[in-house]
Amino acid sequence: MWGGVAVFAGFCAYYIGKELIPTKMSPNSVFSRASTLVLNSAEVKRRFGEPMKAYGRDHGGHREGRRNFIEHTEYTNEEDGSKRTRVRFNLKGEQGEAFVFCEVSNKMGRDEFVYVLVQDKRNGRVINVVDNRSRLMAQQMAGGDQAGQEAFANLLGGGKR
Repeated sequence: MWGGVAVFAGFCAYYIGKELIPTKMSPNSVFSRASTLVLNSAEVKRRFGEPMKAYGRDHGGHREGRRNFIEHTEYTNEEDGSKRTRVRFNLKGEQGEAFVFCEVSNKMGRDEFVYVLVQDKRNGRVINVVDNRSRLMAQQMAGGDQAGQEAFANLLGGGKR
């Protein structure tokens, strides 16, 4: 019986610690970094107006209440084997509302994103705030070869001149 209680307590401590001490891959951490990036984007400000706010799942009620649940998916990318976290949240400004989609990879730096996309709810138009998918594909195609990665970066226009 005491062993079962210890296992249950360890299980609870693990998940409480996981929520309270976020990593770069945790949904709330990704939301925080992505919302800062989106709220500071000149193109997004121009399209949706200021002030803007970012928030989690909207339940569609008349009362705002707590909208801090961040929809997310954690998975392993089949192409490069990296662990990834996808996050979706809402954005609201004076001139409209949008969905924000973003993704991070454990093989990238702390402040790097695979992509951050803002989709207007009214017409479906997408604003690319950050899009590193082609760079990641080039790195994967070049393998571990530094010269190959530089060649792909030059081909994509991101190399040194």
